Amino acid sequence: MNRKTTQDLAAHRRTPPLRGRVAALLAAALIAAAPTLGACSAAPSASAEGQQQASVSVTQRVGDGEKAVEVPDGSTVLDVLKASGVEFESSDGSYGAYVTSIDGKAAEGNSGWTYSVNGEQPTVGCGAYEVADGDVVTWEYVSF
Repeated sequence: MNRKTTQDLAAHRRTPPLRGRVAALLAAALIAAAPTLGACSAAPSASAEGQQQASVSVTQRVGDGEKAVEVPDGSTVLDVLKASGVEFESSDGSYGAYVTSIDGKAAEGNSGWTYSVNGEQPTVGCGAYEVADGDVVTWEYVSF
């Protein structure tokens, strides 16, 4: 190895690589900005006295009736039915909650209640399907 190469290597070892310096500067900038980063959060804030929670607006149709229902984010079709004020009964089965009656009309024989969301029938029970903002939940009494 010649002398110039040795000096170049020694100088390189004393000076951190550019990538390392950039990372250090970024880390310092993030630490300095940390107190203000939370102010830009889109998530709902929680206070000590009460917590705000994101909600979704869902339209529920039962027969000829239609009602807008507000429920907390993460709610299920069954939660929407509960929040709507419509009288209903349900039971727990091997596939989860099963709605046995709505507005006094009970499932019997080969007839019963089924639901759809935005015109499509989900493959999970009403207690497992989470609704999203703007969904339209429709309950229909059908014969199988």
